[in-house]
Amino acid sequence: MTEIAAPWSEEGYADITAATRSGSNIEVEFANGDVVLLAASRFGLVGDFEVEPDTEEGLSVRIVRPSGPPAVLTWTQIRSAADAAFGHELRRRDMQEARRLGLRLRALREDKNLHQRDVANLVGMSAPQLSKIESGSLDLRVSTVQSLLRAMGASLSDIAGPDAPEISQKAVIKGAERAGVPREIVTSLLASAPRNVVASLIERAFGWRVDQLVSGQLPKPSGLAGVAFKATRTGKDPSNSPVVLLSHTIAGIVRNAAADSPTFRGLPSAGRTVNAEARDTTGRVTLVSLATWAWNRGVAVVPMAGRGDFSAAVWDGPARPVIVLKESRELAVYWLFDLAHELAHLALGHVGQTGLIDVDSPAPRGDSTDSMEQMANDFALEILLPNHAELLQDVRREARGSHLRFKGAVASVADAAQVSPGLLGMVAAYALTEVGQDKDRWGSATNLARPDGGGREQVQKVARLFLSPSHLDPVDVVLIRQLVLGAAETTKPTKPSA
Repeated sequence: MTEIAAPWSEEGYADITAATRSGSNIEVEFANGDVVLLAASRFGLVGDFEVEPDTEEGLSVRIVRPSGPPAVLTWTQIRSAADAAFGHELRRRDMQEARRLGLRLRALREDKNLHQRDVANLVGMSAPQLSKIESGSLDLRVSTVQSLLRAMGASLSDIAGPDAPEISQKAVIKGAERAGVPREIVTSLLASAPRNVVASLIERAFGWRVDQLVSGQLPKPSGLAGVAFKATRTGKDPSNSPVVLLSHTIAGIVRNAAADSPTFRGLPSAGRTVNAEARDTTGRVTLVSLATWAWNRGVAVVPMAGRGDFSAAVWDGPARPVIVLKESRELAVYWLFDLAHELAHLALGHVGQTGLIDVDSPAPRGDSTDSMEQMANDFALEILLPNHAELLQDVRREARGSHLRFKGAVASVADAAQVSPGLLGMVAAYALTEVGQDKDRWGSATNLARPDGGGREQVQKVARLFLSPSHLDPVDVVLIRQLVLGAAETTKPTKPSA
């Protein structure tokens, strides 16, 4: 059955083309052909006056008197006086607006962490009365709105305009957590976002409307076609994870923000070549030097805030692959291996039509049952420690099976070979299972890795050299600064060469 459109939604219903006085009546003609004849007294008009259309706007009628300024009758006044159905529609809209206003007041109160009873007491009303106002079931006077805003330390601008939020950030955070978004991600997103962009921010990040999020009635996840999931030792299947989808969104924004950076020109097919090209001035491959080398080869490398669902990803796309690192461990040595591992996937052609996700943190093991993962591990070790097999033999010989000698052996071999003790310690802790217990080796390896610092800050530091988010859409700027760059102002100093 075809739905019949309301007359007021059709073209010309509001446009006044002619208006005149007809005795004691006002006669108005509209662009859709309707002619309305109404008693002038209905508008309080008596005595001597003339009627003419407002030709400038075409949406009102001017009442001209012998003295004084002209009065104005709007098209809504005229139509609602002549059309009972339209008058009812205006009342429905007023009720809807009252509900929106109530929701905005409630969202504002919750965002300010104010209790309903406390605000009600401040303005001299009961909590149930304020509850009715916030639900839109009680008509609001202007003075009441002003009192409530004053009690909350707010102004009319906080609830005015089409983008004023009707759902509080508290409700958004709860809904996002129920949908599988880690709290730290959504709170980071909302930390500095203006209240009026929260709805746009959630939709851009996850594809959800905030009303869907809060009600729990989210659309069925569509997933991403052509994505390979690797290193799933825990058996997780994050194919429809909102965090994975978010990282894909981030990758697209990063490409736009990196438009002025070098374009992708392929990667060497041998890890040793990468090692030779990516060393810093000390002759070592560090997290900063490898990330800088990748950017200069046209591969964007960015961190992403939040834990869970995946550790690292490579997203392929127009002109530029994007590596997203989300390592849960702090130390730079783990981030370094993750980056080398993802570059290996890219160099070896493992990335599918869309991307590749390493669910669990990659690790330099030699016993992976996934051939692609083992190939990426081997390639990563060639990037970081081309002679790792010989170095491990030297550590094994010096440690002589004792965990008490493990740390000193790693430090001594690393110093002689002029490689990072932290990096060699991490690789040796995985490989030399016959030396003490795992906790003993990892305790020593962690101590050796601490001087290299944290990984996230180093990846952010390099990314800031290549990203220019300020020209992006404001919502994309919030996403990049909060989830990638850590909300720091982006600067563009001279880019170092790899």
